[in-house]
Amino acid sequence: MTGIEFRNVSKFYGEVLGLNDVSFKIPKGITGLVGSNGAGKSTTMKLCVSIIKPDLGKVTYEEEPIWNNLEYLKKIGYATEKDKLFDWMTGYEFLKWNSKLLDIADQESERKIKEIFELMDLSHAKDRKIHGYSRGMRQRVKIGQTLLHEPEIIFVDEPMSGTDPLGRFTIAETFRRIYKEEGKSVILSSHVLHELERLSTWLLILENGKLVAEGTMHGIREALNRIPQHFIISSPNIDVVLENVVDHIIEFKKISPYKVQVAATNRALLEKVLVELQMEKGVDIQEFLTADGDLSAVYRLLKNGGENSWRYLA
Repeated sequence: MTGIEFRNVSKFYGEVLGLNDVSFKIPKGITGLVGSNGAGKSTTMKLCVSIIKPDLGKVTYEEEPIWNNLEYLKKIGYATEKDKLFDWMTGYEFLKWNSKLLDIADQESERKIKEIFELMDLSHAKDRKIHGYSRGMRQRVKIGQTLLHEPEIIFVDEPMSGTDPLGRFTIAETFRRIYKEEGKSVILSSHVLHELERLSTWLLILENGKLVAEGTMHGIREALNRIPQHFIISSPNIDVVLENVVDHIIEFKKISPYKVQVAATNRALLEKVLVELQMEKGVDIQEFLTADGDLSAVYRLLKNGGENSWRYLA
């Protein structure tokens, strides 16, 4: 375990309830914190990094309160959802400035900065002004600064938001590497389930300030294979695609002459058919996306029971 535990935690913002009597432990690994906008994800993050204090209950690390716990704070890294970088700095200057704040010796900071630029695939842009960075590059340099002091636990709020495909891949591979090779724990938040589905080892689902479910990603994959999910498929040969997937879907709706929304109960099988269409018949499939976050489907399944690897709470 990471040592982090929420015990009957509530947080109020005036008359608005941010979290409502929430209790859980964060396991070691990559934990995905998922919920719709306003579910309580950012509040949970801020409580974990001692930016705000619980109004009721306790947030602890190894049985000690997190609030103003300097020994604990030295062990964590945090990248906020907000993008407020110093645009007049280069990427190198930004990391160097952060290393000075952390009191890292010059020689050590140079080594770490070089490693981070390589890890985040930003070596080519280290001397460019941040104002010229793409959204994905800004996300990567923001995450990179959290790694400078080699924290044991890393918190990143909405890491994939607005990033390009290369940025998503690089960020995901970075988290996998620092967990598998360095044994660090990562806590990520997102309002889109599929962003974290293949990355997380554990999932916490929040809704309206309540923890509604928690469990393994294996459990959620099994769950989603037994409930209708909606997908968007785009192709200039959409009629050919539909002819080949008709036995694997339960309904479809055309969105445009080149795009269709389908419902299926087995995502893996549907993907397999689409890959075969591309490889064996040369059908051009430009897009295959989850139509929604699948959170409502997960709630329904968990509420009905039958998942030993999940704990349904709501």
